[in-house]
Amino acid sequence: MSREQFDAAIGVAPPSTVDVEAVLDRARRRARVRRVANPWTAAGAGVVAVAAGAVLVLAPGDPGPSFVQPGAAPPPPSSDGCGLDPRPTGAPLKEKAAVVADRLTTVLTAAVQQRVAAGTTLGDHTLGQYPKGTQHGPLAFYHVFSALVEKDSTCSGGEDYFMAAASTSEKAHKGSVWAIVTRLGGNAAPATECSPAPENTQGSCHRRTGPHGETIVEDTFTMPGGPTVNRANVTKPDGTGVIVEAQNTVRDAKLGDAPDMPSPPLDLGQLAEVALDPRLTLYP
Repeated sequence: MSREQFDAAIGVAPPSTVDVEAVLDRARRRARVRRVANPWTAAGAGVVAVAAGAVLVLAPGDPGPSFVQPGAAPPPPSSDGCGLDPRPTGAPLKEKAAVVADRLTTVLTAAVQQRVAAGTTLGDHTLGQYPKGTQHGPLAFYHVFSALVEKDSTCSGGEDYFMAAASTSEKAHKGSVWAIVTRLGGNAAPATECSPAPENTQGSCHRRTGPHGETIVEDTFTMPGGPTVNRANVTKPDGTGVIVEAQNTVRDAKLGDAPDMPSPPLDLGQLAEVALDPRLTLYP
């Protein structure tokens, strides 16, 4: 809905001070983060909690399942309409957001460039635009933050995470890579369990333990006639959550475009290596 449509819907009234496009942009970004926090809801119809109703899939030889609590215990339900606070419950950061973003950008850029095919260049991506109209460079992290607001028994806001995105280009092959780094416990925390695959997709999910006790959930799925998504979710013992995703489309897999390259620019193993980089942390 554009501002003109919004004004037409409410009839003759004083000029609105509400930036409708900004509100819708925040809502779309929040919905996307909630989808990717649970790795199998991107092509599904609903949004569910990361651990709710999860179906654990273990490969042969894996140790028994062990649930990793994402951060500190969340606060009890409140009576203000917001229910559980969606903000991260992990330890507060010791650095300013701008310092964190710059540090993470350097680490992620180097890690991705070391693993993509030779000759691959990184470019701007629409997911790197925040707030609306402000474009960040390839794999440049920005801080997504909004206050938690309760109004008319509904809850909005509560975002608090760092995000970066880039398009990839290698000859005629085009794709994309993006990442989220967050404190644990919020609505952007990585998945710690495998869940059933979305309907009408082909894919797999594998959960394992990293070399330093990290919980790693690697998942991939392909939409019929559409792109393939590779994603690594890593929960680190220091309280950092990392999600790194690669797609073989230059736009966004949820748009259902035909693939722009045979497979995503990074495979699951490479994505896990990126996410496991000890420098990709909020607590250096």
